[in-house]
Parts: sequence; structure tokens; C-alpha cells
Amino acid sequence: MPSLTILGSLNTRPFAGDDLQILSLVQGFFRILQLCCLVIPLAANYYFDYSSGRNLTINGIPPWCPAYHDKDVGGYLILTIEDRENTKIERIDNTGIIIILSFFSVFIDLAWAGAVWSAASVGTPTETTTRDGYLRPLLWSKIFIINLFPAILFSYGIYAVDAQRRNNYGCGDEEPIYYPDDSVWFLFYSILIVSYAFELLIWAAVLVNKIVAFLRGPCFFGRSSARDKVHRYEILVGNFLRCLSLCYCFKKGGKNIKNRGELRDAAYALTDYVNNDTKMDIVFSDLYVGLKLLARIQKERRLDAMKHIASIAASFMSEEGDNDEGAEHVMNRESFLKSTLNKCSLRVMHSTRNMRSSVLTIQSKPLSEEYEVIERAILSNDNDNDRRALADGAHFVPHSVHIYHKIGHAVHDHPLCVHNATFAIPIDSLNDDRFYLKSIHGQESTKLIFASFLIGIHATVYAILADEVAKAIVISVRGTLSLEDVVVDLQCLPQELSEVGRKCDFEGSGHYCHSGILSRGKWMYEDIRKRRILHEVFSRGSPYENYDLVIVGHSLGAGCACILATMIRHKYPRLRCFAFEPPGCVYDEALCNFSESFITSFVRHDDIVPRLAPANADALRDEFFELLARVKIPKFKLFRDIRDIVNDDDLSRRNLAVLRATESTPRDTQYYQQLLTFRNERTEKDISNRSTSTKLYIPGKIIHLCDVNGDGSFYIPYWATRCEFNEIILSERMISDHSASPLVDILKNIRLDELYDSTKNHSMKFQNQFELIQDDNSHDQRRVVCFSTRQCGRNFVLSSIVTIAILLSFLVNNGCEFFYREAVVSRNGEKRNDPSTRIGFYGYEPLRCAAEGGCKGNNTVLEGARVCAPFPPAFEADGKFFNLFGSSRSMLTN
Repeated sequence: MPSLTILGSLNTRPFAGDDLQILSLVQGFFRILQLCCLVIPLAANYYFDYSSGRNLTINGIPPWCPAYHDKDVGGYLILTIEDRENTKIERIDNTGIIIILSFFSVFIDLAWAGAVWSAASVGTPTETTTRDGYLRPLLWSKIFIINLFPAILFSYGIYAVDAQRRNNYGCGDEEPIYYPDDSVWFLFYSILIVSYAFELLIWAAVLVNKIVAFLRGPCFFGRSSARDKVHRYEILVGNFLRCLSLCYCFKKGGKNIKNRGELRDAAYALTDYVNNDTKMDIVFSDLYVGLKLLARIQKERRLDAMKHIASIAASFMSEEGDNDEGAEHVMNRESFLKSTLNKCSLRVMHSTRNMRSSVLTIQSKPLSEEYEVIERAILSNDNDNDRRALADGAHFVPHSVHIYHKIGHAVHDHPLCVHNATFAIPIDSLNDDRFYLKSIHGQESTKLIFASFLIGIHATVYAILADEVAKAIVISVRGTLSLEDVVVDLQCLPQELSEVGRKCDFEGSGHYCHSGILSRGKWMYEDIRKRRILHEVFSRGSPYENYDLVIVGHSLGAGCACILATMIRHKYPRLRCFAFEPPGCVYDEALCNFSESFITSFVRHDDIVPRLAPANADALRDEFFELLARVKIPKFKLFRDIRDIVNDDDLSRRNLAVLRATESTPRDTQYYQQLLTFRNERTEKDISNRSTSTKLYIPGKIIHLCDVNGDGSFYIPYWATRCEFNEIILSERMISDHSASPLVDILKNIRLDELYDSTKNHSMKFQNQFELIQDDNSHDQRRVVCFSTRQCGRNFVLSSIVTIAILLSFLVNNGCEFFYREAVVSRNGEKRNDPSTRIGFYGYEPLRCAAEGGCKGNNTVLEGARVCAPFPPAFEADGKFFNLFGSSRSMLTN
């Protein structure tokens, strides 16, 4: 961070300068893989061929040609001096040249990768001046000098293969006995050449970069439409979603995404989030390390808060008082590190005076720089409203889950399901028992009255059910499942409700709603009104005329259920709505307060969706930028640090080891200057939009399901406020906590009558949790290192044995002088003595008489032919003699 500019518009984006360390590691690994899997096997094969004479040509004829095997010079395997004078034997060295150049290229590239690794380790993510000074010439040398070796190897390899094929593999007009291209070694050779071709794509990338920069410049097409960043982002996001729909073959929707204005709100929100003018030079690796580090900072804050509340709980439980409202403590913002804390991590305390359980939560005071610690009541079995809210939530949550898949599967082949789009039973068949959802476990007493499976930007999937157990008509709205739902999620700008309020007989003036959710709610309202479904169901004489009306939904469906409930409540005053894990930006604060009488929202632990509000995202962005500027170690060290397991008591020390204090942040870097400009522009926009911007929150009353143990085994429900969800919690479970299916078992297993004793036990556990954490740190944590001993030292004994074995194998394969044998040559049934031979494991070397008159007497001096030839196919060992059957066509030379 930022990306390294090499020349003009040519830069390393989407990688920063310190990311090149990882790229150099990948490059080095690729080179070692290329060396071990391609170059070394080819070199070993070439070496064996060289030492055994299998790459010899006779008068320019290679071994795969018929003329090579038809040449007859006396029929003897061992040629005499006279025979060799008329024969020219040479070696095929094309592969040898490629191998030598490949070795040289590999070692040059490994040296370059080591230099880049060292240079990229200089500085911090935001301090780039020294690092860029080292990296820029290294990249120049790689692009324009080192890449010449792959270019030469690729060109020469293609030329050698093409020349051989044009020459009919050196066989003249004859058909080769076998083609060298059919061997497995030619496949290795081809892969090696192709791997060099891929490395040359960097030149193509440089060329394309220059062409694109030229086309986007003012001297060619200009940037008439691109100047509007909102329009550009709209096109970008729309095209991305359409490509994604093609990848899924429209199984996840996407057919209705036309990119004709439906993404304009999302594009505007995106440009507003990142500012229109100033662009922070952030790359993907910065996002990863920054968010991981921010999650660790949040965890440290939660631990600090737990320590503080532990002291409050201890003092609170030791005092005897009559304060029925609980303890409230106010502290300065600086003492709580400028943000709210994770409420679930604050655990449980028990009030002995009031004989009830409660949790201490931390939230910011309105229009204040201070924080307050407030005691929140856990749902009580003695309170009718608490008991009913939890029981109804546990009963109706399966309806919000089954609308995703099971209801559609249950009626997929039913005759009343028209084109898989709608299902509706006749009004006179409401008493018919055939329409119970008996195929869905637990829904045997639920009857399906109507279902719409239409998917669009405005249309959504919903069903109307008759729950005979709860005596209620249930409208279940599906959450995000298709790409059209994603588009609706992104339409997050507030929209005024005055027109909807006039139409639906409620005060909508001055109230706002999520624009995408509002469009879905209006579509459902009109669809239900036109079909007169509720009118017929609740009409006089209907078996369900005295039933209650309940609207449920999960995620996006929860937000749609809330707006639909608000729109039809004037007709059905007893209506209730249960929103399971709704988005955090549905209604403005006044409308949220108004909806508390009929909407109940359920939020599970660290679920990110109820915390996804523009204000929370802005706070996360600002802290993320500030955190990156405070990093004081190289990014590769930060990678290792954030991936290691950190014990809770060691968290503060580890964070201090990688982060500077805020006042020590270097302010002379290019990144910090960008950050200052960004903040100034952000402040100006906030001031200009203060009169028109509206914050949106979670609707209705909120029940927060707090996972006390952190393993999903024990949840405590308590009444929360909207202010408690004003921070996005970065944790490993922030996505999994949004899953709908686990809510069924979680709400079903909560027993309010057993909660009192459980909270007492957990309160005692909380007071001792820090001692427990200290005890857990005594366990030794070891990381597994491949090819290492238990003490993490390298096994040099094994490495030495392997190295010696490799050297001995080369020595053995190259040797033809391990044994000495007398030779007998047999031809046409006639045997005769011949000069002896030296033999090895894979080949032999013939000996001849040094004297011109031949071998006479016992004092004959023999000399070698200096060629290690392969054994012929008809070679057998018999006693101490070697018998050669048939005529051999192998040739030997000095």
C-alpha cells in the first residue's frame, strides 16, 4: 500500500509493493517446481542417454530411423578400428542446450526472487519510499532483462521441434520406426517450453495496460460517461451481477437484472462511502490484514470491558441496596476506546435483591461523548409478555425458514401450482384437508392457502399459511436467496413514507424506510389486495375468521414483513410481526418506536446483518483507515502475527507489538496525506448532508440472543435497545450467526423457568473467568513443520542420506568400468574370442588391442573405446562369459 508505479500508468495494482514478497515466494516456488519436476528429470534422462550412447547418430541418422538399424559393418557388436574409420558417429545435443539454459534461467530467477523478498520486507504498509526505491529497478530488470531467457528458450525450443519435423526427424524419405514426439520425455519438454511461454505474458500485460490507458485518455474516446462515478459504479455492479447469474446458469436468479436504474441507489451509496474525489490507495491484502487486525482490537476492547464490568458486578453483588432499576455508571469516551463494545461478551450478572437475572451492556449516551453501563433484564418466566414473546418466536420461526425451500418443493408438482409461479387453493376449499403441509416435519397442522414464487426486483416469494395450532393466519416472506434479492439489499437509501402513509392510513410524513424493502412491501401489499386473499380468509363464514394475523420473515424477508405489517395494520389491529435477524437499516428511529407495539425482532449474538447500517459502516471504515496508518511492522510479519493463535491475556501485548500509538503515527507518508484529505472531504459531506440524512435502525422491540459460552450451548435472551447494535462486530461467527435454520432449535431450547438457576451459575463463572483464562495459557502450543523433528530442527541425517544416494546413483549410471569380462562373439553358430569389455549396470565399454598387429600373447595391452554403449536386447549373462545371440546393430567408436 499503495500500489507501486513502475512506469507511467504501469503499476502493480491490485498488489502493493510489500505484496511482491508473496509474489516472489510464489515465483520461487514455481521455479523450484519447474526445476524439480521438469528440468531435473529432463537433465537426468539426457544424462542417461549420453552415458549409455542412446543419443548417438550414425552418419547423421538417428536411432528412430530404419537406416540406423539396417547398417551392417560385419555384423559384430564391437566395431574394429577399420570399421570405425568409415563411420561418423555424433550426439544429439538440442535438448542439452535447452537444459543448460533452463538451469541458468532458474538460478537467475531464484536470485531475483530472493532480492525482491528482501526489498519488499523494508518499511511498513504505509511507509513505502525506501521500499519502492529498491523494488522499481528489480521489476525493470525482471520485465526487460531476465525475461529474455524464457523468450530465448521458448523461441529455440519451438525452432528445434519445428526443424526436426520439417526434416522428417532426420530419416529422409523413410518412415521413422517410432516418433520421438510420442515419448513421455517429449511431453516433459513441451510442458517446460509452455511454462516459459506463460512467463512472457507479462509483456502482453504491459502492452494491454498501455493500450487501455491510451483508449481511456482524452485524446481518443475521452471519458464522457465515465466522469459520472455513480453511473460507472452502477454499470460495474450491474455487469458483475449479470455475469454472476450466467455463471450460475440463472439458477440463483438474475434474469430480471436489466441494469436500468435499479442499482442507482447502490452506486450512489458506494460512491458516497468511498468519497467521490479522494481515492484511498488500498489493495486487497490491506483489506485482509486490516480487518483481521481490527477484529483483534475489538476483542481486546471487549476483554477490557469485561474486566471493568466484572469489578462492577462484584461490587454490585456485594452491596445490599434497594435500587430496582440496576446500576448505572457513566464514564468518559476515552476510557472505553472511542466505540461501543460487544454486548454479548459482557456476560451475566445476578441481582439478588430483585430475584431476577440481568446483563450489563455498554452503549453510547445520545448526543454525548460518554458511555454508560446499563443493566438489561433477561426475559423472565414470571412476565407474561416475556413468556409469550419467546414462545411465539419459537413457534413462528419455522415458517420463516420453510419459505426458503420446503414450501416450494411441497407444491412443485401440484396441479394448482401455475407455471411454478403461484399456488392458490379455491376459497370454497379452505376446509379441505388435502392442503396441509404434511411433507414438512412439524407443519402437519399448517395449511397452505396461497404462495407466490415470482422473483423480480419488486416481486418476492411469500406464502400465506393457516396455522391451526396457533390459531393464526401467517404471512411468511422469504429472505435473500437470489441475485434480485441482492439488488434489493443494495438499495439502502432512505425513502420517505408520506405517500404510503396516505394510502395505508398511517402517519408516514417525516418517516423513512429502506428503499428496496419499501418497494418489496408495496408489491406484496398490492398483490394481496388484488387477489383479495386476506379479505376472503377473514370473511364471515370462513373457518379462519377469528384467527389472528401474523407476519414473519428472516433477513431481507424480515424487513419486508415489517413494512407490510405497518401498511396493513389499520385493517388488522391485532396483527403481530416477528422479524428474525432483520437488516439494521429498516426504519427511522421514530417509526421504530411506533412499531414496538406490534413488531418483535430477534437478533442472534454477533450476527452482522442487524448491524449493517450506513453509520456503522462509516465508523468501521474510518477506524480501518486509521488502523492501517498505525502499523509499524512489515506486512509479511503482520500476516504471520494475525494468523497465529492469540491468548486473551497476551492480546494487548501482541497488539502493541504491531501498532503504534495514535499520537506516534507518521504523518509525512503519502497514505496519511490521502487520509487527511479524505477526512476533510468526509466532514464537509457530513455537514452538508446533516439536514437531509436519516439514520435507519432495527424495527420494533428487540430480543438479543446472547451466546454466553461462545459454543452455542447456552443462549440468554434479553431485551436490547437499538443503540446496542451501533458497531459491526468482526468475528469468526458474524456470518454463520445469520443462518436461519439454527434459530429453530435455539428458540425452542430456551427454557425461561430454568434460566434463573443457569444464570446464577454463569454469573459465578464470569467472576472467575480471568483466572480460568490464565490457567488455559499453561498449555504449550506447537505448530507442525513439515520435514522437521519434534524439536523443530531439520533432519540433517535424512537429508544427508538422500544426497549421498543421489550422488551414488549418478556415479553408477555413468560408470562402465565396474567389472572386467572376457568376451565371446557368436555369429551364425561360429564362436570366436574377441577383445574383452568393461561393463557397468546399464552399459558396457569395448576394449581393443593397442598394438597394430592385433592381440598376441599374454602381455597384450588393451585400451578402451571411450564410449559407454547400451546393452543390446539379446544380451545375456552365462557364467563368466557373455553370449551375444544374433547380429547386433549397435555401433561403437573412439
